[in-house]
Amino acid sequence: MQATTLIAWPARVGMLPAAAALIIAAVPARADETVGVTLTDKGMQYMRMDLSTEQVKAGNVTFNVSNTSQTLVHEFVVVRADKPIEMLPYNEHEKEVEESALEVVNEIEDLEPGKSGTLTVKLEPGSYILLCNRMGHFKLGMVNHMTVTK
Repeated sequence: MQATTLIAWPARVGMLPAAAALIIAAVPARADETVGVTLTDKGMQYMRMDLSTEQVKAGNVTFNVSNTSQTLVHEFVVVRADKPIEMLPYNEHEKEVEESALEVVNEIEDLEPGKSGTLTVKLEPGSYILLCNRMGHFKLGMVNHMTVTK
């Protein structure tokens, strides 16, 4: 009865009925910024990571990632890094960036050919490197830089 009484009363400033508060709590965090990411390759000869923007404001950022490959699996890794792309630690034997030596924010693993994925992360101001760390893909050009401003 009490919940029904609260809902029937006129809303007071700063108060929500219990049912409305539960609905609001169930809504996932909304992105402040959205970035489209396209992973493109022509086999193992040519790879790219194109971004709809290379600068966003700090806060929740949603990456909508599309793997346009017909044959190759890719991944999408968000790394906070204040160094140039060329300075990332790279394991020549494994042909991968050494993720354990970096500040990895989050990633989408094993994005199949023709598939898409979404990743929402909270980013602080600074420099970030976005990359595919499948064997050899980073060195073939599947990497980009993003700046997050205040």
